Amino acid sequence: MSALWAPVDDPRETQAGGRRDPGLRAVGRPAPRLSRAPFLLVLIAVFGLGMAGLLMLNTTLQNQAFSSRALDRQATELAYTQADLESQIDVLTAPPELARQASALGMRPNPYPALLELPSGDVIGDPRPVAGGEVPSMVIKTPAEVAAEKAAARAKAKADAAKAEAKAERAAAEAAAEKKAAEKKAAEKKAAADQEAAKKEKAAEKPRGQDEEGQG
Repeated sequence: MSALWAPVDDPRETQAGGRRDPGLRAVGRPAPRLSRAPFLLVLIAVFGLGMAGLLMLNTTLQNQAFSSRALDRQATELAYTQADLESQIDVLTAPPELARQASALGMRPNPYPALLELPSGDVIGDPRPVAGGEVPSMVIKTPAEVAAEKAAARAKAKADAAKAEAKAERAAAEAAAEKKAAEKKAAEKKAAADQEAAKKEKAAEKPRGQDEEGQG
């Protein structure tokens, strides 16, 4: 605390002159100052609350950013899934696929259409029952039917190969039998020729012996 020095009036001057100098007056004691500790505590509390609020705000913004990225990723995946499903729908609703499904259900194109006229009920056209092979180019076979046809073709090819092999074996056996028969026939013919030659030789030797006996 500080105080101002004030001049002390001289009672003699006051009594003598009967007045005081107007430029000088007495100064009272100044009021005591407040302590700075409460203000500092309040300032620290406000600063701490501000930092805590800023930290909470930052944490909330980060969580929202993570949630936003997760939702964006989920939206992208859903968009891809939607595009895939739309592509599948386009494929399933295409005319070739519808024709394939109709063929799988046993439906066949009818080249003899007939129309029913209403309300008269007259039939326009020549309706005929179809066997299913009238328009083969419009029949789309299922994978099972294609596999069955391939298996049947392989079985037929194997059977044809077995038949051809058996036929070749029979032809070889017949050729061998014919060759054997020809050899046997040739041998018999040769034996007959040898016998005939032997008979002729015997017949020729017999008159020669008789001639020799006659000469003797």
